[in-house]
Amino acid sequence: MKKENRNLKIIVIAVCVFVILLANIFLILRGDPVSKRLKELSLHDKITQMMMISFRYWDDKPLPKEERTAFTVMNNEVRSAIEKYHFGAVIYFAQNLEETQQAYQLTADMQQAAVESSGIPMLICADQEGGSVVRLKSGTALPGNMALGAARDSQYAVKAGQVIGSELSAIGLNTNLAPVVDVNNNANNPIIGLRSYSDDPLAVGELAASVIAGVEEYGVISCAKHFPGHGDTAEDSHYSLPIVDKSIDTLLECELVPYRTVIDKGVDMIMTSHILYPQLEPDTAFSKKTGKQESLPATMSDDIITGLLKENMKFQGIVVTDAMNMNGITEYWEPEDAVIYAIQAGADMICMPCEIFSPEDFATLDMIIEAVETAVEDGTIPMSRIDDAVQRILTVKHDQGILDYNASDYSLEKAQEVIGSSDNREIEREIAAAAVTVVQNKNDVLPLKLTAESKVLMAVPYENEQGQLIMGWNRAKDAGLIPDGSQVKTIHFNEESTIDTFKAELDWADTIIFNSEVYSASEMNGKQWTSGYILSAIEYAENLGKVTIVQSADKPYDVQSYLNADAVLAIYGNKGSSVDPTEALLNQTTYSDTAYGPNIIAGIEVVFGVFPARGRLPVNIPYFENEEYTNELIFARGHGLTYDRIESGQNKTE
Repeated sequence: MKKENRNLKIIVIAVCVFVILLANIFLILRGDPVSKRLKELSLHDKITQMMMISFRYWDDKPLPKEERTAFTVMNNEVRSAIEKYHFGAVIYFAQNLEETQQAYQLTADMQQAAVESSGIPMLICADQEGGSVVRLKSGTALPGNMALGAARDSQYAVKAGQVIGSELSAIGLNTNLAPVVDVNNNANNPIIGLRSYSDDPLAVGELAASVIAGVEEYGVISCAKHFPGHGDTAEDSHYSLPIVDKSIDTLLECELVPYRTVIDKGVDMIMTSHILYPQLEPDTAFSKKTGKQESLPATMSDDIITGLLKENMKFQGIVVTDAMNMNGITEYWEPEDAVIYAIQAGADMICMPCEIFSPEDFATLDMIIEAVETAVEDGTIPMSRIDDAVQRILTVKHDQGILDYNASDYSLEKAQEVIGSSDNREIEREIAAAAVTVVQNKNDVLPLKLTAESKVLMAVPYENEQGQLIMGWNRAKDAGLIPDGSQVKTIHFNEESTIDTFKAELDWADTIIFNSEVYSASEMNGKQWTSGYILSAIEYAENLGKVTIVQSADKPYDVQSYLNADAVLAIYGNKGSSVDPTEALLNQTTYSDTAYGPNIIAGIEVVFGVFPARGRLPVNIPYFENEEYTNELIFARGHGLTYDRIESGQNKTE
């Protein structure tokens, strides 16, 4: 028997070896498509395959930002540029994606220009994170990552990914520069916040992997960002160069945990961060811009990209930089030097090596390309480094079917059917409601049980949120939870509002619902008007015996400010009025004009019992004292009060 088993094993091994040999012979005869294409590329075209270019605006000449024209329709200049340079990728912003038909046509024209000129389709990318960062204006906003963390269900994350993937693929976008897998372990983080799932690295990894799985069902590449972690910073790398002084052992216990998870699941792309990690990368390099030695951020660090990510963590996909026009890079480095250092460090694709908004801007791009060519020719950048980068790019394009792009696979009718569809909107509504977290509920005032005499006032800091409040009210009415005779009013307060401004409305109401939008520690506890007015109004209403309810509509750390209210909820988003943190400008506020998000509406629906209260805090809430967050927790991650939905008609008066 033992001899027979041994003979069987020998036969199986021989068959396996034979199959492998046949496969290799087939590949040799057929020619590996990636290697074949790589050999056909010139050095210039290899370098441009490594470029991810933005045409956010386009004008005949350079203009100040406020005068620029959004690039929404293909023109001869951009078409000629794509045909000349053979870019590996383009990145869209909200300015490029006005509505479905326009977005569909622009993408088709972009890809056609690439295919007809080089035969290599581009990665067409956008940051469609969901929540506060959404590029496709006619699409489904979704409640955002922290809301998914509060909903605590990986199936919701898969559904969110499916919504994103279906809508991007419908207009021909094949790459999503998301999800954010940063662990938001700094309550005062100015740029991640709601874009993070949680401060629990295991939860971040699980939810990110689930979103990626949903996105990839539709053939769309996902990109985990911002390696090795942007969650524990108190600065925004759009404007400065943050420092995270942590050891590799500390990072392995927290920030790197989600990256290991998504790498194990096969994520195709990872984006680096413009952050200094002195304990990971101690080296410096001379900067022509500053005239001195400068520390190297993760984007330009070989110890971090090649040593940690590629060799230690075994990542085989594309390493893309964060945008190289961010202040964290441009304040210290000339553009050509930044690109060369990034490629040397192991970056495979360079996101926005320079801004191209007019024909004159191509001179800067040409200078960057020529500098990289010279660096390769003189050995500063080994040719093997370029080949490795392009091999990775072409491999991902091949594996995801992008090299086999066929325009007939897409149609405007399909795009219009999918994008912003009622099915996707219903998933959005379901996830947003599941995320709503009741932090405080004195005397079980929630869910509200109205009578025919009830008078409800809803107060928000921005005018364009009033429609969302009324939508939530109307949905509760449609569900049979608002008795005939109940009344509602909305107001929006601002930095000049006082109690006297809305005294008549406050006196009229018996129940008042506020939206709080506190973005940073400097706005906590009434230090800024968005919280200051609410605190004064709660005190006024409390003295009159009125019910007060506060919805924390930004990062949930401000829930502790309103414990004098009867009920406090966290809804994790205010899309429609909030600033997109990656679009905000220094000394200027740019309000989003994308479709309203679901968070405020969902909060109102939970308040009235259309949906049950089920959400849990996805982050710890540190006690805020003496102008800063302490190590003491006022609410722990996982806290959340629950109640069931109210059955239809229960609030109706006879």
